[in-house]
Amino acid sequence: MNGFDPERLKLVAADCPGFQARATARAVTRHYNTFFKPLGLTAEQFSLLVGVGSTRSATVAGLAVSAGVDATTLSRNVQNLERRDLVRAEGGRGRWGKQLGLTEAGRRLMAEALPRWELARAELSRRLGKEALQSARRAMLELAEAASYQPDGAGIDRGPSK
Repeated sequence: MNGFDPERLKLVAADCPGFQARATARAVTRHYNTFFKPLGLTAEQFSLLVGVGSTRSATVAGLAVSAGVDATTLSRNVQNLERRDLVRAEGGRGRWGKQLGLTEAGRRLMAEALPRWELARAELSRRLGKEALQSARRAMLELAEAASYQPDGAGIDRGPSK
């Protein structure tokens, strides 16, 4: 036998927090995308615009670190928003140097998007219940914190990375 066991894979799919987190993220993203679609906006773009608009000195690298995403991918997404005249990048060089900000069009779009975000959030709260939604958010934060450590090559847990 080569060690491959399809039944074990079913257990992974049923029991793995990472597997469930990705499935949940996709479902939540689809939910928010439905509300943002009339604005020509995706949930990912909304999140990026929130990051840019809520920080005076946002940089691509800084946003990538805070969001836990790859800076190269985030940089491409910022460029797409720049082409739509929603974000401007000025000053410095590179991912840490250029300061990002919302353009006037970006601020107008966010003014339209925020009520839709509130409706999407309220709908989740209605479906799940306010306490359950808050509990789910807390659980996701705790799971992210627990998963934030990186064991060394020998598999030794060196604790949370901070």
